[in-house]
Amino acid sequence: MKSARWLTPLGSFALLASSILHASGYSRLVHRIEAGAMLAPPLDGIVKVSWLLFSVELFFLAVISFLAWNMERGGRIVLLCGACTGVSALLMLRFLGAFIGVYMLAAVTLLLVLGGTLQVKDPS
Repeated sequence: MKSARWLTPLGSFALLASSILHASGYSRLVHRIEAGAMLAPPLDGIVKVSWLLFSVELFFLAVISFLAWNMERGGRIVLLCGACTGVSALLMLRFLGAFIGVYMLAAVTLLLVLGGTLQVKDPS
């Protein structure tokens, strides 16, 4: 059970870092859109809101998985958070190809799934 005690928080902090890194790229995205290099309305608004929503999703998954880490039956919640990041990573790989964001989410998925599984098996 000792390993589950550090796997889940490590995954949560890595997910929080991913969220912050993703949100930090928003200003560059807006600058490129406003320069006219990328998209015309209404697609520009869709890309902007999708970018921010994904950052918010990652943030809340990090918070939820970290809070569930200390709960008696929180292993299932951690597993669900790991499943969400796994689906996101697979969708990003399929539509955007391999890049650092996919690798970060894959690592987070592995940490959360392993930590959640160990927590479910031995909740003490």
